[in-house]
Parts: sequence; structure tokens; C-alpha cells
Amino acid sequence: MDNKVIYQLENNIARITLNRPKALNALDNDMIADLISFLRESKRDDKVRVVIIEGNGKAFCAGDDLVDMGTERNPNPTDKLTEYIDGYPAVVLAMKNLEKPVVVKVHKYALGAGLEIALAADFIIASKDTKFGLPFVLRGISAGTYLLQKRIGYHRAARYLYLGEMFGAEEASQWGLLYKQVEMESLNEEVKELAELLSKSATRALGLMKKAMHTSENMELEAAFQVQTYSTLASFHTMDYEEGKQAFIEKRMSNFEGK
Repeated sequence: MDNKVIYQLENNIARITLNRPKALNALDNDMIADLISFLRESKRDDKVRVVIIEGNGKAFCAGDDLVDMGTERNPNPTDKLTEYIDGYPAVVLAMKNLEKPVVVKVHKYALGAGLEIALAADFIIASKDTKFGLPFVLRGISAGTYLLQKRIGYHRAARYLYLGEMFGAEEASQWGLLYKQVEMESLNEEVKELAELLSKSATRALGLMKKAMHTSENMELEAAFQVQTYSTLASFHTMDYEEGKQAFIEKRMSNFEGK
């Protein structure tokens, strides 16, 4: 049986691939469990300096499998609250708690849980034909109430949540959601180029910045600067800081190791 999620590590880049193409990579419980497991593995493995999440086949991800999320390996819990907490929101939290940059490669559709996963990334690169949406209301479901509103504002988010409409890559780019929108034939190369750039960066400092940004986003100014100061102090004790300082003295490019 083919793996529903594939994990590969090459040149310090972890690639997590949704592999249920006949269902447009709609998520079931096996896929959610594997996504969380691979994100945690990426967090523990010092060789991983950047993570790519992508989807095989015609689309990135069409959302949750609304027919039945349960599988033989990961049946649905009897308690609905547990089921929903342990669903795609657990993937989003694992992404935000990963102190390494995450790039999501999106094509054709990023809907429901698929869009939520994309919004949790640090960078989204999308093909120009991509359609985004949170069509939960069309199935009588209340969900998607945090990330999109946080990114594009209440009234704009209300339109797409309440009406279940989709929006395109052009709108997503105008709203600042995308790092880039590119032609489909350029998508792989653009993602590879960004991932390679990030993998050679001071990724320990990037991780500390990511943690500080998420920790302080709702804080008052004084508390937020305190978080920033502790983040700066932590970066002072990294090998990458020493390398960056030495490279500056020697007037050469830095050779960071992400430590």
C-alpha cells in the first residue's frame, strides 16, 4: 500500500508530500497523524534546516475527507471534541511550534484544512491557477475562524467564511499571503530555490525569530520587546552568531551550520 504521506530528507531540506492524489489529497486521520509525526521528526533532527510541504497529483489539498476521516490505523475518537482538536488544528500547531522555516508549495486547490495548513507556513509559493477557500459553511460546519481573519482582516475574512467563496492567487498575493505566485512549470524550481537559500541561512536565528514572533504577536509593546531581547540573547550563544561575526571581520560570506 502506498504511503499517504511521504517524508524525504536531502541536503538539509525535509520534504513532506501529501500522497492521496485520487482524493485531491483530502486529509484523513492517517495523514494527519503522519504529518504531525514528520513535523516532530523535523524538529528533532539537527540535519533538517527547512521543511517543504507539498501535494502529489492535480492539487495541493482539498481539505478534510468529509466522507469519513477514520481509518483502521487511526479510527475517529468517540468524543467529537477530541476528534476536532486532534484534527488539522494539531498540524497547524506543530508547524507553528517548529523552530525552522516551513515552505508550502501550493497548486490548483488549497481548500479548508489545506488552506489552514498553508496559512500556518512561513512562506507560501503558489501556481497562478490556484484557488483558495474555506468552504466549511457550505457543509454546515463552523471552522476556519482564526488564521484567515488574522492574515487579511475581519470583514474580508467574513466574506469567504460566511459565503464559502474561493479566491485566486492574484488576490492572495495582493493581500500579502504569498511569497510568490508563479507559472505551474516554474513552481518546483522556485520552491527549490527558496528552500536552498533558507537551508544555508542562520537557521537557528530564524527559529528563534519565528518563536519570538508567534509568542509576542498579541503582547503589549514592552512585553514584546522583552521577548525580542531574550531571543537576541539566545542567538548570541549560537555557533551561527560566532560564524557570522567572524565572517564580517574577515570580509567573507558566512558559512552557517544552523546551530
